[in-house]
Amino acid sequence: MRKALFLSGLMLCVIFLPAATALDGDGDGVDDSIDICPFAAGTANSTAGLGCPDSNSDGLADFEQTAQQNWGQSFKENIDSNSVGGGVKGMAWALNNSWFYAGGGNAGVHLFDSMSNHVAHMYQMPGDINEIAVSPDGTMLAVVSDDGGCRILNSTTGALIVDLINNNNTTSDIFAIAWSNDGSRVISHAGGIGVKWYHTSNWTMERNITSLPSYTSGIDTTPDDRLVIFVSGNQLRGYWTNNGTIALNMTNHSDYIRALIVSPDGRFVATGSDDNKIIITDLRNQTVVKTLELGSDVYDLDFSSDGGTLFAARGRQEEALYAFRTDTWTSLGTDDDFGSSRNNRGIYSIAIDSEGERIAVGWRRGYTSIQMSPDSYVRVHGEFYTSLMESSWRSSYFSPGESVRVWDYDRVTSTLDVCDGKHYMGSSSNGISPQYAVKSANYSTSGLWECTNTPEQLLELSYGRTAGAFSVKAGGATQACVETLGGLSMGQVRWMTTSLPKSSLTTDGEMPGLVWSSVVPNDDLDGIPEWKDLDSSCPDTEIVLSHRWENKSDTTILEETVLCANCAQPDSIYASTNSRYRAVAGEYRSDVTQGVAAPAGEGSIGFTELVFTLNNANGIYVVPLIDNLTHGASDAVSDGGVIVNATVNASRLGDWPLQTDMRAFISVDSLAKNINFMKFLLTDMGQIKWEEMGFVGLGPWDLYLSWAKLGVNMIHLLPDDDSDGVWDEQDLCPDTELGLPTDIDGCADNQLDSDSDGYTNDLDDCVNEFGTSTLDSLGCLDGDGDGWSDANDSHPSDITEWNDTDMDGIGDNSDICVDEFGNSTIDRLGCLDADGDGWSDAGDDFPTDETEWVDSDMDGIGDNSDIFPNEPTQWADSDSDGFGDNNSGLEGDDCIDVSGTSHEDGLFGCIDGDGDGWADSIDDLPSNPEQHRDLDGDGVGDDASFGDYDWCVDTSPDEIEMIDSTGCGPSERDTDYDTFADNIDQCPNTPTQQSTKINTTMYLDSPTNSILNPLVGCAPSEIDADGDLVTSDLDWDDQNPDQYIDSDGDGFGDNSDGVNGDDCPTQEGYSFHDEIGCFDLDGDGWSYKVDFNDGDSTQWNDTDEDGFGDNWDNPDWNDSRTLGIYLEGATQPDRCPDEYSAYLYSDTQGCISAAVDNTNDETKATGDDESDDSNLILILSLAGVGVVLLLFGAIAVLLKKKPAPRKKAKSAPVHPALEEGLQDEAEDVNAEVEPETVVDFVATWEELPKGEWLPTDEKGVNWYQDEDGRYWYSDSGGFRIWDQ
Repeated sequence: MRKALFLSGLMLCVIFLPAATALDGDGDGVDDSIDICPFAAGTANSTAGLGCPDSNSDGLADFEQTAQQNWGQSFKENIDSNSVGGGVKGMAWALNNSWFYAGGGNAGVHLFDSMSNHVAHMYQMPGDINEIAVSPDGTMLAVVSDDGGCRILNSTTGALIVDLINNNNTTSDIFAIAWSNDGSRVISHAGGIGVKWYHTSNWTMERNITSLPSYTSGIDTTPDDRLVIFVSGNQLRGYWTNNGTIALNMTNHSDYIRALIVSPDGRFVATGSDDNKIIITDLRNQTVVKTLELGSDVYDLDFSSDGGTLFAARGRQEEALYAFRTDTWTSLGTDDDFGSSRNNRGIYSIAIDSEGERIAVGWRRGYTSIQMSPDSYVRVHGEFYTSLMESSWRSSYFSPGESVRVWDYDRVTSTLDVCDGKHYMGSSSNGISPQYAVKSANYSTSGLWECTNTPEQLLELSYGRTAGAFSVKAGGATQACVETLGGLSMGQVRWMTTSLPKSSLTTDGEMPGLVWSSVVPNDDLDGIPEWKDLDSSCPDTEIVLSHRWENKSDTTILEETVLCANCAQPDSIYASTNSRYRAVAGEYRSDVTQGVAAPAGEGSIGFTELVFTLNNANGIYVVPLIDNLTHGASDAVSDGGVIVNATVNASRLGDWPLQTDMRAFISVDSLAKNINFMKFLLTDMGQIKWEEMGFVGLGPWDLYLSWAKLGVNMIHLLPDDDSDGVWDEQDLCPDTELGLPTDIDGCADNQLDSDSDGYTNDLDDCVNEFGTSTLDSLGCLDGDGDGWSDANDSHPSDITEWNDTDMDGIGDNSDICVDEFGNSTIDRLGCLDADGDGWSDAGDDFPTDETEWVDSDMDGIGDNSDIFPNEPTQWADSDSDGFGDNNSGLEGDDCIDVSGTSHEDGLFGCIDGDGDGWADSIDDLPSNPEQHRDLDGDGVGDDASFGDYDWCVDTSPDEIEMIDSTGCGPSERDTDYDTFADNIDQCPNTPTQQSTKINTTMYLDSPTNSILNPLVGCAPSEIDADGDLVTSDLDWDDQNPDQYIDSDGDGFGDNSDGVNGDDCPTQEGYSFHDEIGCFDLDGDGWSYKVDFNDGDSTQWNDTDEDGFGDNWDNPDWNDSRTLGIYLEGATQPDRCPDEYSAYLYSDTQGCISAAVDNTNDETKATGDDESDDSNLILILSLAGVGVVLLLFGAIAVLLKKKPAPRKKAKSAPVHPALEEGLQDEAEDVNAEVEPETVVDFVATWEELPKGEWLPTDEKGVNWYQDEDGRYWYSDSGGFRIWDQ
């Protein structure tokens, strides 16, 4: 009944419990109830991403602005088929993306560079590797394998750090392992059906989760590490990390789950299963948001670092790699060709790098490869010439982590892309399109363009020549015509190829107008270019331009050089019509040259690339050119122009006019991604590869300019700027003044310093001798550096002297007596010194004594002999102790024949054994350097200014042998600082925290004070008054050796065998007649077990069990009764207590027959009615009392009554030495030490003190607050007080 009431009340409490206090689990300041990412701290404040990670701090969540790749157009790179072996199930990138780790069937941990080239075998596991995880700081690898392998390795060296599950303990296969995001934990499948958590600080196990439904093959943590999530069989489990309680348990799949991954923002957990599905679960509300059908087993999953893409691997299909965007869960493409036959196709593991552009792929058949998105490459956009270079570039460009590919786009599209900030590289023989960008003012040196529609700045540089050449049929009239002209000018080339009429060609615009009479001096004005128009000796035939298909880029050379391709109004090649023919010879360059050389080629002029033309000149004549856009060749030569023959060198040096530069261009913001490849294009290898394709490399000057635009100084490529005959790359003096003679290194005398002394050869007096002289000569040897050459220096090794007038060897700058030859060297240099002691006679106190020269204290004894040269009262020290022999002098030695160090109290130079300055003869403690006085003779010095000293300088002689380290006897010290000296304190070592609880009564017979209290100075924890080995602070009744605890607080000790022992120690009760301490609801002293009516305090026994108690309240019955007792007000006394009666009490009063009553019938009837009424009222009253008691009982259980006050314990024992009159005072003393029982733990909720329940927290912990304000919380053993 009580349990039913409790459960009912508890349900009501749960229903009406106030809402719990708002929580912010990830600590980002956003309440979980509105936090879109409650498991990942973030600062995003947008509506869709509130509280989510915001890497760029723009207010939008990372998932709102993700970068997605077209994975359907990705490429495989570098398939490694030999290194790993078996199915590759372990795959992880290093933090810097420079390499990745892989492991599989050969049990080895392998290292690959970012292009999937095998680097090293790092470690051998005991079995096939199932997973590899990199620690958050990148320094360690966690690796698990078959046969019990679970190990932590150094990520750089592969050295073993710790074996978490020693294979001597288990040989079970271990399938999954993960790090917490803060690196403080490693969570691993433990083999079989368990998961273990380990502390990474000491590699000890933190938690062991067992009895899971199946193996675990996927483990991850939320970004804030509050949840550990893993799969077991087809179940998805989540546990709180702080207490290991379960937080998530879902069964969404119908088959074994192989893969699990938590999104970087903690919103989703993705699981992949043998049921061919990927299921996306929202962690915030634990609901499925998307199910993706893959049609085959899902072996691995991974999110991009921004969470925008989910990657999936199918283990048994050729089309095995899938990518999905996470905002719509739609496909971003699939990739195939991962095996072909049924038993080796598919992918077992994948790992996306932190840039989201490369996927390391572990194949089912044991291969490894890299799947690269288009944007992961150095991505070059260009047309035919660029496409020609792709294979060559890919085979020769080597840069760590980089690879190059070419996409076919024209320069307009490429310009738009880079102006939009894309990291692509444009490549074109015409460069950047001027439709969308303009050159900067300093373009010639910087290569910079400004986009017209975006703020992007572009960088353009040349990396090769695209040179064209014209050819005509050799040996014919056309060749003769051209030779007569001397070649063609660029103006004549324009006239031959343009689509513009004469009126436009002769008008100045973005290109200068043609001087018609010079370009075509013999024009017949028919509007059709003919050879005869150029010269009357030439054939009167149409000039037919022949070239190959226009998509082959050759014609772009013409378009830029003579047709103004980069102009606002570009020209074009004339169209082929009935009146004027243009021959498109074919796809190949040979189609052009062979067509011109053919018999029908007479009269035509072929155009294709210069190098091919020169290398295939059989039957053709290559036309020379002159760089003049306004006049004909003859007039241009007459004006000083130079005809240039077609050669590779003329092209390289920039002299050949019919060529453009092949140009690469990028957004300046993408320079870092592309700079290595742009540098490669300018290197020897890059230039060679360009030339191998049939083109011409840049000359030194243009190479230098291109390097300079990349910020690289390649000055050695420059020509000879100072015209001294030495090329600048070899010229040691590139700025030689024009006309000065130079040596073979290009240096003149005013640029040379042959002896490297800082003086050029044209000024140096000693050209071949390193010198620093500047005064008498320049650049000659000056050993002392005083400016005077050694040849003219009297003191060549002395920087301060260079002349000696009196020739005494002492220079004039130092000689005090410049004109007097002298030999003094100490007080005055170069003066007379008669005794030769170095001191001049004028400065010598003893001028005739070579052993003495100074008497500092003027005591007549020279300093060389005077032991105390600065003290006139002392000069000798016989014992060499530093104290002079003259006792009357300063600090005179009191022990002249004994070397001593004493100096205190006026006693100098005597023995001082401990070196404290006090002579042993006056030192009370001659072996103690810190003390010299000990007035009480206890061996502890009195000087408090230094070291250990005597705190009690007047210790009595009878306590000398009992002193402590401070020199104090028992009567002078108080060891436990409880105000009682140790000679009185009965517990001299009371703990400090107990010192406020000590017994302070010193004597038991105050005021006589003859009997010392045996407990004075003792704390309850040091007292056991009743001798039951339980101290007073823990003993419920320290005056009763039979009792020390009262669990139910009813005043009766739990020991039922002791005095007043509680027969019901776990029930609060006050019965004392039949049983002690049991329930007694009516307070009559009889327990409810015996009391036949425990609701009536006047009755407790019913011998004949007829429902009427044995006690009576009629004194007339006293003599006749043997059962029960007389008790006033006894309820329904049984007139026949040993005779069972089935009749109403009003009829027989508990007997078989009614009693004889002489009252009249009316009175009797009235009595019967009153009795019946009384019985009814009594029954109703008892029922009401029962209901009230039941309600009160339920309320008491729920509200938790405080324990009932303890009944007064027996009087404490009295010390036998006390007289009878002192016993009361002794009992007061004992009362002082009676302990206060402090309960801080209960085993069940029923034992909690009165209070109320609080909301259960997120960790599943129950909380309770008692009426004293203390908080209790639940743990595995019961309830404890929260003391933090």
